[in-house]
Amino acid sequence: MSPFNKHRPFISLSRRQRRRKVIELKKRIYRERHRCGGVFYDACDIQHYKDNPDHIWAWSDIYFVGRDPADLWNAEIITAKQALQNAVHDRAFNEAWAMLSQQEQEEEARYETTPNVNSKGKIVSHTLVHREKQVYAIFGGLTFWQFIEKREREIAQDQPPKVCCGYQFLPGFAYGHGLRMIVDAETLSQQVIEAAVTNFLQWVKAE
Repeated sequence: MSPFNKHRPFISLSRRQRRRKVIELKKRIYRERHRCGGVFYDACDIQHYKDNPDHIWAWSDIYFVGRDPADLWNAEIITAKQALQNAVHDRAFNEAWAMLSQQEQEEEARYETTPNVNSKGKIVSHTLVHREKQVYAIFGGLTFWQFIEKREREIAQDQPPKVCCGYQFLPGFAYGHGLRMIVDAETLSQQVIEAAVTNFLQWVKAE
């Protein structure tokens, strides 16, 4: 069974159970040290970003062990720039969504597919049906997503959310202690992530 399957919150497990999971993660980190460096584990294709430096690696989900033998961390690590873009998008989306009626929301969320069948008549996949996007008077004649893009530009220029580098604890994770890490870097890399992990563990120890 994958250690990432949903089950009881990590913090509710016995110390023995948590230590066993830490040992399993340590083994995984060691096996993947040639790819991830030996400090953390990341399932993403790190080599892709090394081979394509023009592709910005802005966020990732990583796992690393704590200083306590019964602690491991399940962390989202994200650049400050990407965190700002996400915050701007969330604000614009929520504004636009709240301006729609319930019926309009249901229509925006609806999608249609057509089945694709093989020579034996068996459905093997589905194709998304293209639908003309609805324009709304309340959005000044724009579609839902056009209005969101407009508001993103306005928010980013006039009312940008405040994004601070640092850590946010995320409770209730099933695998490890939940954590969000915002780092001051143009792009992620093995070295950036290792430094963030080291700094966080030093910060936790000081606390």
